[in-house]
Amino acid sequence: MVNKKEDIYVSVGRRIKKVRVEKNIEKRDLAERLNMSVKDIEAIETGKSRITMDDLFLISNILQTEMNYFITGIPNNHIIIASNVLDKYIETFKFVNSLSPKQKQIFSNMLNKLSFSPSEKISKKII
Repeated sequence: MVNKKEDIYVSVGRRIKKVRVEKNIEKRDLAERLNMSVKDIEAIETGKSRITMDDLFLISNILQTEMNYFITGIPNNHIIIASNVLDKYIETFKFVNSLSPKQKQIFSNMLNKLSFSPSEKISKKII
């Protein structure tokens, strides 16, 4: 994630540079493909120049990296996993909400018998 004190353009630029270096693409090559100068690329990678969404889109295509990664620093596969986990929590919450008070008590008792520590906190909030 972005450090609160760090400008978003600096963060995006650092990630662009990181991926460019990992993929062994020279600044000169990236600049040519974007019809920019090497100084333009350096300005983007240091955050001295504000990158447009259009340029970020082009860079993400050239570097074969999701735009989301450059903006958030989170690889796409991690976002999908987090989204799936959140979906499961929502599904569980809806299920628990649909239970009668007696069923909630039974569900709470079942959670308390499980061997993981969050069960106590979870089950107390259910009732």
